[in-house]
Order: sequence, then C-alpha cells, then structure tokens
Amino acid sequence: MASDKKKDGAPVAVTESDVAFGVVEQVTEDDCYAVRVIEIPKSKWKRRFRSVVFQMVLLSLLSFSGPSMSNAISALGGGGLATPYTANTASAVQYSTSILVAMFGGPFISTIGIPVACMIGAVGFPLSGSGFYVNSKYGVQWYLIFAKAIYGITSAFLYVAEASSMISYPEQHRRGFYISLWVVMRNLGSIIAGAISLALNITRNGQGGVTPNTYLAFLGMECIGLPAAFLLTKTRKVIRSDGWGVPLLPKKSWKEECKLLLAHHMQKRTLLLIPVYILTYFGDGVWGTYLSLHFSVRARALSALVGPLVAVVMNPLFGKILDMKSLGPRRKGIIAFWVWTLPTLGMLIWVMYNLKWFSDQPETLRLDYQVNTGLWFAMWFPYLIYVVNAWMSQTLVYWVLGQFASDVSTNARTGGVFRSWETVGQAVSYGINSHTNSQFIPFGIYFGLFVVAMPLFFQVLLEIPVEERVLKVRTDDGQIIADADKIQRGAIDGTAIADIETRGADTK
Repeated sequence: MASDKKKDGAPVAVTESDVAFGVVEQVTEDDCYAVRVIEIPKSKWKRRFRSVVFQMVLLSLLSFSGPSMSNAISALGGGGLATPYTANTASAVQYSTSILVAMFGGPFISTIGIPVACMIGAVGFPLSGSGFYVNSKYGVQWYLIFAKAIYGITSAFLYVAEASSMISYPEQHRRGFYISLWVVMRNLGSIIAGAISLALNITRNGQGGVTPNTYLAFLGMECIGLPAAFLLTKTRKVIRSDGWGVPLLPKKSWKEECKLLLAHHMQKRTLLLIPVYILTYFGDGVWGTYLSLHFSVRARALSALVGPLVAVVMNPLFGKILDMKSLGPRRKGIIAFWVWTLPTLGMLIWVMYNLKWFSDQPETLRLDYQVNTGLWFAMWFPYLIYVVNAWMSQTLVYWVLGQFASDVSTNARTGGVFRSWETVGQAVSYGINSHTNSQFIPFGIYFGLFVVAMPLFFQVLLEIPVEERVLKVRTDDGQIIADADKIQRGAIDGTAIADIETRGADTK
C-alpha cells in the first residue's frame, strides 16, 4: 500500500514514473540513512500503537523493569550485601556471559527481530532480584552467581535490541530527546526502587546489608518487563512522526551478517571508540565498592534514590543540546563532549583525594548523612557526579553512533559492538573489585582509561558531518529513492496516491 505523505492535507506518493522524469532515482546500493515508504493504518489507535513514541515508551518500560532494577541494586553498594565481594563476583560473571552474545547482536537481531530479542531479555529480569534475595535471606551464594550468569545472557539480547532501536527509530532532530526519555525511565525505576530501599532501611546507620525484603520489591518490578515486550511492534511497521518508516536494509544471511560484523569491528572509527565503550560503565563496580566500604546502609540506600533523581533532571537538558536545530551535528557533539568531560575529570581528581583520606581512617568507619553530614557530603558528592555523567556518556555515545548510520541492521551491529565492549569494561571493573584490597588500583585504572579514551573519542566527533543529512526515501526493495524534504514540500507535481508494493516484508 501507499505512504500517507501529505501536501496541504492531500497525500502525495512516489510512483515508478517519477524515476523516468528524474524526480527520484533508481539505485541498487544500500543507503543506511534512507527512510521507507510505509502503509499508514486508517485507525488512529493502530497509528499510535505503531508510533515511535509508543515503542520508546515500551522500551523504556523494559529498561525500567530490568536494567534499572539491576542498577538500583548495584547503587546500594555491593548489591546491598554486608560486603561487596560476592556481589562483585556475581556481576563479573554476568557481564562476562554478556560479552559474546552482545558481540553477535547484529546477526541475532537480523535473524529474530527486535521484539523477540526484547522478550528473551525480559524473561531473565527476575533472576537478578531472586539471586540477591536468596543470598541475603539464606546465605546461598552459588545461586546468586548462577542467576547472574543466566541473566547476563538474556540481558545481552535486550541491550543490543534497545541500542539498535534507540539509534534507528527516532528522527534526526528527536534522537537526543528519545534517548533522554529512555534514560529517564531507566532512572525512574532506580528512583522508585531507591525510595523503597531507603524506607526499608532508614534506621540502619551502621555497616551491614540491607533487609532481605528490599529485594522482594525489586523482584516484583522485574516481572513487568515481559508483558511490555509482547506489545512491541515489528520494526518494519513502526511509523515515525513524519509518516516515514524506520530505515531498513534488505535482510542478509547469517554468514553475510558475520562478515559485515567483522568488517565493522575492524573499521578505524570502531577501534577509536572501543576505549570510550569500555569507559562508560567501568565505574559501576568501582563506585559500588566505594559506597559499600565507606558508607552506612541507609546512606547507600539514599544514594540509590538521589543519584537517579538528579540524572532524570539533568539528562533531558543534555539531550536538548544534541537536538538543537540552530547548530550542526559536529558542533553539537563537541559542545556535549565538553559538558560531559570536564565534570568527569573533576570527579576523578576529587575521589583520589577522598581515597587518600579514607586510607588514614579506621576500616570500620561508615559515614552517615545524619551522624556526620558535612563529611558524608564531601566524600559522597563525586559519586553523584559519576551517576549523572555515566548517563550523559550513554546519551552522547548513542547519539554519535546515530550520526554514521540510521538503519536497524547496521545499528544492531554497531550497538552490539558497543554493548559488548561496554560489558567488557563492567566485567573487568567488578572482577578487579572482587579481589583487590586497595581502591587506588581500580580508580587508577579508571583514571587511565579516561585519559586514553577522551582524545580518541574527540577524533570521532571530528568525523561527524557539519550539516544535517538530507534523507532519502525508498521502498523496501530499495528500487525507488527520493529526497524526503522534496516529497513533504510537495515538490513532486501531478501525483496522487498510488499503491506501492512493500516488498521485502520479511525484513525484521
């Protein structure tokens, strides 16, 4: 069927005859930025159900139910357990099992599609909360490690699916907003979980673990994800707000996808980005251990609430920088880079001073926001900077990747490589913190990684186009392409709605 593009309220379509008159051109090569002609349902409810907004809400709900709950538990410091070492070992196992699945995310997404990948991810959500509950209640450590290992495999499917959709689904000028919406929902889960955790542990101003009932609250919210995954629309039916379909390339075989994945991994741009991929969440294990060793139970619970709350406020403002229409993509990227980089550098210098101070204190010292307010704030504030800036780094990296391709297949490969190396960083971070007794070592590695990653990341920013791209329009078989702006302005004369066969309907 036809696309429902409109000129002064009247639909405008692209027809085969337009090729002959030069209005559009016939191409044979893939255009990873080209939007698609798509059938627009007459029912407004179907249109809303298939809209990018609704897909983003569902994906955000999945993040709320799964990764957000996992992050909330991590924000308790050591998973909320009395010591951080078992939780760090379990998390290191989780991210180790995620690495290979995430790396092959492109071929997986191409084969099964984004909705199915999200369903697989959602099935594993309750494993994380149940593992911590069983360990806290009954002292069974093996189940926590086993549950996190399986969760690592299933969550990798979600990570790649959401990475691909976050980059590909939104329009160019709304990508920052939608990624920020995803960040808000991810942190909203942490805010709710943090509030519950603080309420259950408000009287615990010393060391130890959180009450086991804390994990039951997390476990209940982790069960929300699967119903949300079932509501997702197939990618080829998703409708952008301007009426075009999401960019899709013709489906390729598993062998071809693997060849493209290898080629993508060997690109200069990818190699330059690997250090920043590793850096984005490297701090999770480092800061979780820091909180567990130096702060009271209720202070750690407060951290799980306040950190995400501030991130929810700050990240949409950061997203607005990336969506400004008055500036070109490269300039926006460079401004956002410095907004993120300078506070991160300040945070790393500050925490090194804090570590020196803690090294001269008794090991049993646990700072509390009521007992020693000023000292607690000085030692805790760098962690708050980390939480806000970690989400800024996610927003910025996703936005940058979206400047180099818009189709789902390419971004599944890109997102898979990103999330794979990101989990390498998390696995190494938690692995180091499960064995070392000196916090100077993991924070020193963190600082060194930052120094290496920033210049390389800046080189990639300089490759971003100075001006916004003019998007092309194509049918699913790739035969007809036109400028999207030209069609929307009604520059194609003498045309009316014409049925355009949407071939390649098996494309996910």
